Amino acid sequence: MKRRWVIVAISSIVLIGAGTLVQTARKNRQLAKDATAFRIRAEQGDAEAQFKLGSIYSKGKGVPKDFVEAVRWYRKSAEQGYAKAEYNLSNMYHDGKGVPQDFAEAERWCRKAAEQDDVRGQTGLGYLYFRGEGVPQDYAEAARWYRKSADQGYADAQYDLGYMYYYGYGVQQDRVQAHDLFQRAADRGNEDAKRALECSRKGISIDPGAGLRGLQ
Repeated sequence: MKRRWVIVAISSIVLIGAGTLVQTARKNRQLAKDATAFRIRAEQGDAEAQFKLGSIYSKGKGVPKDFVEAVRWYRKSAEQGYAKAEYNLSNMYHDGKGVPQDFAEAERWCRKAAEQDDVRGQTGLGYLYFRGEGVPQDYAEAARWYRKSADQGYADAQYDLGYMYYYGYGVQQDRVQAHDLFQRAADRGNEDAKRALECSRKGISIDPGAGLRGLQ
């Protein structure tokens, strides 16, 4: 009897494993089809498709991961003024992915996105000012851009602006305002904000090193 149960258990594991492989293969085929569809539109000059194809290459979904190719498609889209592509191209320059690292170019493209009210662009520009990367370090200007994004309900920016208020970077220190911003961000699922609130409940100061996460 024991042997029979062992055989049944092994058979179940094999079947589950086979099912997982089938699902993975099916998913990969669909991703490859999506990549092909976006490529057709991208080659016709569609800015959104160019952006999405860049993202596909950046993540390696349906195609081999290729940062150089990702940059190429992001650039085509960004040059048409597509804000999401402008921000992602900024990110590639900031991290040196597919292009030599260049904070000045990162700032240039990030600003283009931010000036179109793109929330990630505004948050990213805030971070560049906070760090002094591509621009002179300016906490007040960092807070200004974080606020623009936070006012649009972007959770990451709400946390970042809360962090600025918590320590008084570029704004008058205000722990009550910081707590309010952390709560708003946490309600939208921001994990950093949840940790900040937990520290507050325990009477523990937020670690300055935890800080801001940079361009995402």
